[in-house]
Amino acid sequence: MEYTRSFALEDISVRSGGDGRTVEAYATVFNTPAYVRDQDGEYEEVIDPTAFNMAIGLAKRAKGGWNIPVIFNHGMTLFHTPSEMDSLPIGVVEEIKADKRGLFTRAHYHDSPRARSVLESIREGSISAYSFSGAFRRSDPKVPRGLFRRDSQGNLPTVRRMESTLREFGPATFPVYAGAEVVGVRAEQAALLLSHLAPGEVDRLASLFPFGSRTSDQSEPDTSTTDEDVEAVTEEQPEGHSGRSNKEQVRARYIEFITRPRSA
Repeated sequence: MEYTRSFALEDISVRSGGDGRTVEAYATVFNTPAYVRDQDGEYEEVIDPTAFNMAIGLAKRAKGGWNIPVIFNHGMTLFHTPSEMDSLPIGVVEEIKADKRGLFTRAHYHDSPRARSVLESIREGSISAYSFSGAFRRSDPKVPRGLFRRDSQGNLPTVRRMESTLREFGPATFPVYAGAEVVGVRAEQAALLLSHLAPGEVDRLASLFPFGSRTSDQSEPDTSTTDEDVEAVTEEQPEGHSGRSNKEQVRARYIEFITRPRSA
């Protein structure tokens, strides 16, 4: 039996790299209890970190690429009826992996009207969830004949999903879980930033923020900033020379660059 799970976005960051149509997001999070009421009953669900190991292996094509489509809202309307407009994939999968946090995905969105509309909604924050659909092959405990239900004290049972298939994933309208987030919408516009740097700042920028240094072996994309970075961005800048050190100016420009809204 097929299930859908959608996860609330914690944050959306617009970052540099590519052509503005590469989206990195968690389709699900691991070891995070969430209230669920569905065809299995009423319970708290936890997705195990190994749940997608087999699905990831099956999704890889022998000659490269992935056979998992990227679909908006599971191809459904708000009333859970099939949507002709949203039944077509909006992107191509570049990477799927299970890390310490959850099921990390990277997809390149098509240059189509629908995909551009979804990207703009992600940037503007009006899309509130990322999701996946599939079938749970193994659960602990198994679904009882009378379904999962509260005990005599009103406590919910906890169900750990040990193995799941992966039919499709993508942005969705309403969340079920909290914890999944769109990590980045990347656009290769670093030249725009570099063109405004003073002589000598380019080398400092390269040493402070090594773009492209993250490898696929890293367990989780890093989108965090330090208090110094935030202070540098929010500080009011007077006209003329800012009075900051070169390092502070580069940090401020970098943070401003990766967080400002961009058109599709």
